[in-house]
Amino acid sequence: GWVGYARAMRVVVVGGGFSGLAAAAVLWRGGARVRVLEARERIGGRVLTRRLDDGTALDLGAQWIGPTQERMAALVAGYGLDTFPSAAHGRTAVRWDGQLREAPPESARRLVDLLDRLAAEVDPAAPWRAARADEWDRFTLGGWLATVAPDPVTARYVGRLLAGGLLAADPDEVSLLQVLFYLRSGGGSALLLGMAGGAQQDRIVGGPPALAERMAAALPAGTVRPGAPVRAIHQDDLKVVAYTDDGAYPAEAVVVAMAPALAGRIAYSPALPVLRDGLTQRMPMGSALKLHAVYPTPFWRAAGRSGVTTSAEGPVTETVDNSIPGSTRGVLTAFSYGRQARELRRLSPGRRQAAVLAALVQLVGPAAAEPDDLIEYDWSADEWTRGCFCGSLTPGSWRDYGPALRQPVGRVHWAGTETAIRWAGYLEGAVLAGERAAAEILARPAT
Repeated sequence: GWVGYARAMRVVVVGGGFSGLAAAAVLWRGGARVRVLEARERIGGRVLTRRLDDGTALDLGAQWIGPTQERMAALVAGYGLDTFPSAAHGRTAVRWDGQLREAPPESARRLVDLLDRLAAEVDPAAPWRAARADEWDRFTLGGWLATVAPDPVTARYVGRLLAGGLLAADPDEVSLLQVLFYLRSGGGSALLLGMAGGAQQDRIVGGPPALAERMAAALPAGTVRPGAPVRAIHQDDLKVVAYTDDGAYPAEAVVVAMAPALAGRIAYSPALPVLRDGLTQRMPMGSALKLHAVYPTPFWRAAGRSGVTTSAEGPVTETVDNSIPGSTRGVLTAFSYGRQARELRRLSPGRRQAAVLAALVQLVGPAAAEPDDLIEYDWSADEWTRGCFCGSLTPGSWRDYGPALRQPVGRVHWAGTETAIRWAGYLEGAVLAGERAAAEILARPAT
């Protein structure tokens, strides 16, 4: 326990993902005695790497880092890990109104450019303060696109690209303001959507869990306790106590480094303030399905294709070449979002795989029909995640509930990528949020 640290500030971190681990590192370096309580039997949160029998690594969760993500770059280098560039061979493809083309038409680019210009008016630290925040938060992205797009295909494509590809949601589920916040937080559409030169530029050798494991190993032995879901948090004027199934952990402060939707499932005493609890009810997790089709070779490269596609129709919104350097096998990773992902979930496993492979055939050719393996991981079914990539505020919620996103409640401080101002929704945002929450605690007056 805490023996020998009677005078050091004690802090409990709830959640052993990147945000919780980053918070713990700053707290420990700041002289605090830290305990990280993680519900899963593993650390890392929304990252998971699975190895096939031949050693091919599949990143089932978050996997990319890119330019301007300085904290992740520093952590990778500081913990002695390497990155490798995402595969980039040949042409991209866009499925548009039943046809394949190399790029979306100018109408789509103009619409995304307009969104970037609107996003420049949003302060990511306080989106509700934008001059048109109320108007933008009333519109869903889908509703806005229906009024400004020149045709239904452009509206559908941009909606899938942004609400789906960025928030793993349907365009009718998220507000225009939520999308503008996200665009601004990540530095604009070119950075967010790009491979080389963008957020999907690099991958971590060994997968992101390798970094999480090194971050945990750098903390004092016994700091991180897996298999310890926090069920309740009680606080009073003198202390705060986190309760797991097998013990109580008293501290001066707690960092809850979890998505708001999951943070709201902990029992708090006294009860959370109305607006903070309301926030947790209004920030559902995204709905993404990520499927890896594994082939003997990356056959699409022989035809001069990159394997990177986007689609205005069908169950698959986008694909990437996720092959690993040094492996002869080809990995084509497909993403389905929002309503399309939910429709796939309702199918039997066999019919779901058939639907995905049929979409891949349309996008990269007939050889896609016969993979050696098709591996899916559904984060929405994961008890301690319940959705990916992240949580998004429901339309109309930013003004009243947004201010509660980072506001501490007594001795309880909030982290998690959803609370980030820069790169919200990404590993970078998770780290920044954890470090911010830790700094808040270290600045608290001693008790």
